[in-house]
Amino acid sequence: MDNKEADRVAWNNIMLDDPPDHDDLYLRFTKRVFSDVWARPRLGRRERRLTTLTAIAATGNGAILPFHMKPALEAGDLTTDELAEWVVHLAHYAGWPASAQAYTALRTVAAELGLEFEDE
Repeated sequence: MDNKEADRVAWNNIMLDDPPDHDDLYLRFTKRVFSDVWARPRLGRRERRLTTLTAIAATGNGAILPFHMKPALEAGDLTTDELAEWVVHLAHYAGWPASAQAYTALRTVAAELGLEFEDE
């Protein structure tokens, strides 16, 4: 397996989808995170998913949340109920705008996947 194919496999293992075909440079940039960082042994994939989602939301990059939420749900690393609770926790530490974007992403992804959750 050549390096480019290894990078594609690493991407697919985390995102559960193929990386963009149109941009080899993008794949090269993301190689470090998917091939190296996500493969480190001290945190599990669930913890890495929560950390990634929190970092994305807290830095105001809510438009990217669905791209990380969907594979987290599809892989069974997190449930919709757990993510709904995460949104509540996020609101108190990252602020209402971040949690509003996270909640919108959760509702969108859950609907797309045909999943329900308790909306307390």
